[in-house]
Amino acid sequence: MQLVCNASPLIFLAKIDLIHLLPTIAGDLWIPVGVYHEIKDQDDRASEWVEEHKNEYVIEIESVPKIIESWDLGRGETEVIAHVYLNKSLKAALDDRAARNCAASVGVDVIGTIGLILMAYKNGYIKKPIIYLEKLKKTGFRISEDLYKHAIHLAGS
Repeated sequence: MQLVCNASPLIFLAKIDLIHLLPTIAGDLWIPVGVYHEIKDQDDRASEWVEEHKNEYVIEIESVPKIIESWDLGRGETEVIAHVYLNKSLKAALDDRAARNCAASVGVDVIGTIGLILMAYKNGYIKKPIIYLEKLKKTGFRISEDLYKHAIHLAGS
């Protein structure tokens, strides 16, 4: 998979101690400079990780199509969606509902933090996804009970 990642998956994967697996899960990973700027000044593990790996993963996004710009999303989300829109072989890592709606409206393939956890499990990088899904809920990650139960079901727990 080739993944363009927004701030939320980076932040929440860091909070549950899985951010180190993101490049492995993704295969190819890109973090738009707008996302980098959103999280670089925070005092947390995500900002530390991104700062440490900025030369490997942070990229400039050269253009944003008007159709995406018109959604008036944050800079990071806009850049993630724009880059995937212009490079159809990529996938966007997004959690925000408005950003996911924008992505769906322009045919951008999306995965969220929960999907990344399930992918880590499916590929054998973690053994018990329920542990990480529970941690995720405890961090304040917003997830409906139905989606949580569906994720547990998909993980076979």
